Parts: sequence; structure tokens; C-alpha cells
Amino acid sequence: MAAQPAREVQIIATVDIPSRSPERVGKIDMLVTYRIGPYQSGMVTLPKETATEETIQKAIKEDIAEKAKFVGMKFTA
Repeated sequence: MAAQPAREVQIIATVDIPSRSPERVGKIDMLVTYRIGPYQSGMVTLPKETATEETIQKAIKEDIAEKAKFVGMKFTA
């Protein structure tokens, strides 16, 4: 599969939320909302205590790659 071209990502907002993960009960996660261009956006959640610029960028890149698997998919139902 060909590599995706580089795209500019803009972080729109970050919000601290109680973790929904059973193994992180009582801890705080960071919800990061990002935008790629005018029409595509997404959200990632990561542990607040490990959230750095590097871990946020990594999480966003992984989210974009995961979603790219379905772009252009066609099927008959």
C-alpha cells in the first residue's frame, strides 16, 4: 500500500476527562480533538500522565492510519 502524503494536522481542543477504561478507574485521560483540512476531523484519548507533544502526535498519526484503511471502500449489501 502506498504511503499517504503528508498533511497538516491542527489540534482543535484538549479536554481532561475521567478515564473510561476499567484498569484506569479514578485516573484522568486527555481527549484530543484534531482536524485535517476543512472536512476531516477526529479524536484520540490518552492517559493524562503520559500526554506529551510526542505522545499526542503519535496517537493522532496512528488514528489517521487506522481510519485510512476504510477510505475508498466499496461493497455490495
